[in-house]
Amino acid sequence: MKKVAIVLILLVSFSIVSCQTMPSSTQSDGSKVAQIYYEMAKNIIANKDYSKLPEAFIYLNKAKDIEPSNPNIYFIYALAYRLKKDDNTAKQYLEKTINLDKNYYDAYNELGVIYYEEGNYSKAKELFDKLIDTLTYQNIDVAYYNRAILYLTLKENHKAINDLESAIMYSDYKNPLYWQKLIEVYLNENNYQKVLIVAQEMESHLGPSDYIHYIKALCYYHLGLFDQAKDSLSKINNQDNYFSIEKDLLLKKMQR
Repeated sequence: MKKVAIVLILLVSFSIVSCQTMPSSTQSDGSKVAQIYYEMAKNIIANKDYSKLPEAFIYLNKAKDIEPSNPNIYFIYALAYRLKKDDNTAKQYLEKTINLDKNYYDAYNELGVIYYEEGNYSKAKELFDKLIDTLTYQNIDVAYYNRAILYLTLKENHKAINDLESAIMYSDYKNPLYWQKLIEVYLNENNYQKVLIVAQEMESHLGPSDYIHYIKALCYYHLGLFDQAKDSLSKINNQDNYFSIEKDLLLKKMQR
C-alpha cells in the first residue's frame, strides 16, 4: 500500500482526498488481504461513521496482524483515535507511523494540528516549518494554511497573509477555503481595497459565485460606492441561501 494523502486542515474536519494503492500484481496474497481490511477501515474513517468505529478497529487489527510494519495502518489508527477524541493515543500512533517511515509527511502535519489544538504553538510551528521546508510534500498548501492559522492566533497577520498567499499558489489557485481566509483577514483589517483585489483574483481563477458578489458589494458599501454595491448584489440569484439574506440586509442599510 502506498501512502494515502490525508488533508487535515486546522479548524476544518479532515477528509481523505486521494488514495493510491500498490498494483495488485505486486502484492502477495497476504498483502492483498491486508489492503482490503485497510480500505474498509479507511472508508469508515473518511466518512466519519462513528457507529462503525468499532468495526474500523477490528479491520485495522486484522490488517496489522498481517502487515505489522505498514505505516499506513498506524496512520489510520491515529485518525480513528482522533474521531474518538483520544489525542494522546492518536499521537502515539502518529509517532509510530513516523518511526516506520520518516518521510510520512501527513503524520507530521496531523501531529502539528494536535499540538496546535493543545496550545503548544511552538511545537506545532516546528512541524509545519518542517513540512514547508520539504518541497516534495504533496500537500504543502495545507502546511502553509495551517501555519497561517497559527500566525493568526499569534496576531502575526503579515506572516499569516504571506502563508495564505503561498497556500493559494501551491493549491494551483483552486481551493476556495484559502481565498476566503485571506479575504477574511483583510476584512478584519478593514482593508476593503485589498479585499476587492483578492476577490477579483479569486473570481478569475474559480469563476463567479454568490460569495464573491456579496464580498464585492460589502466592500463597495464600506467605500461609499453604493451603485457598484447594488450592481454586485443584483448578481446574487439564489433566493434560498445565506447570501440572499445578507443581500437583503445590505440593501436595507443602503436605503437608510
